[in-house]
Amino acid sequence: MRKSIAGALAFLIIGSTIGSGVANAHQPLVLSDSETTASKGPLIVDGTLSFAVRAAFTKAGQKKAFRAQFKEGEELAVQYLIVDKKPESALRNKSLPTLVITSPSGSKVTMKFTERTKFFEPYGGVNYLYLGRYNSKAQGGIYSFEITSKSRAAITIAVGEKEGVVGEVIRGTNEAPKPVASSTPKPVASSTPSPKPTAEQSGYTMEKVRANNSEASCWSVIDGNVYDLTKWIGSHPGGRGNILSLCGKNGTAEFAAKHRGDPNPQARLKGFLLGPLAS
Repeated sequence: MRKSIAGALAFLIIGSTIGSGVANAHQPLVLSDSETTASKGPLIVDGTLSFAVRAAFTKAGQKKAFRAQFKEGEELAVQYLIVDKKPESALRNKSLPTLVITSPSGSKVTMKFTERTKFFEPYGGVNYLYLGRYNSKAQGGIYSFEITSKSRAAITIAVGEKEGVVGEVIRGTNEAPKPVASSTPKPVASSTPSPKPTAEQSGYTMEKVRANNSEASCWSVIDGNVYDLTKWIGSHPGGRGNILSLCGKNGTAEFAAKHRGDPNPQARLKGFLLGPLAS
C-alpha cells in the first residue's frame, strides 16, 4: 500500500502532465478552482486504480470535489495526507479541510483524523503525514468526494490501490444527460419552427475539415459526420497521437479499426458532433 501511494505522490511532486484529463497509474489529479461540486468535478472512471488527488485552498469556505466509479463489491480505499512541512503540518486537525464521501445510495461518511503517521516518499524525497484512512466494500455506481476548507491549506486524497494500469479521468463535457420529465408538455406559441439545416447549409465541408488539421483545432469526418475532437486530444485514454492522426481528414477507417463493435467510443464521440458532412 505504501508503495502505491509513494508512486502517486512522486508524480504529484514532479507535476508531469497535470490537468491532461488522462491519468496513468500513480499520476496526480489536480482539482481546479471551478470544480466546486461533485457534478462539476472530474470523474475517475475506475476508482480501484491508484490516483493522488490534490486540492489546494487559499481561505476558509472554499469547496472542491471529484467522483470515482466502482463496481459492486470492489475495494473502496481512501487516504487523507498532508505534506510534513509547514504551513500544512502546523495546522491542527480542526483547521484542515473536511472530506465527505457520498455513496451511490446517498449515505455519507466524513473522513476522521485518527493518526499522524509519518511517511517518507522516496521518489521525490518528501515526507508526508497520513491523517486518516477509509476502506470498505464499494456499492456499484459513482461515489462523490467533497472537500471543504477551513483555512489556507493543501491536501492530497489518495484513491485506489492498483498499480501499472492506465486510468481514465473524464472532465467537463461528459456529464450524464438529465432525465426528461414525463408530464405532458405545456403548449407553446404557435410560431412556425425553422427547418433544420441541411448538410449543405451546415457548411461542414471537406475543405473546412482539411483546414482544421492541427492540435489547436482538430476536425475529422467519421461515418459521414464532422466532429470537433480538439478537446479530446488531451483526454483520450490511448494517447494524444491517436486523435492527432485523425485531424483534417476522413478518419472513418482508422476509428472503425480501433473501436469497431465497442459502444463506449461511439457514445463518447456523440459529444463532439458538429454536423453532417456537406457534399
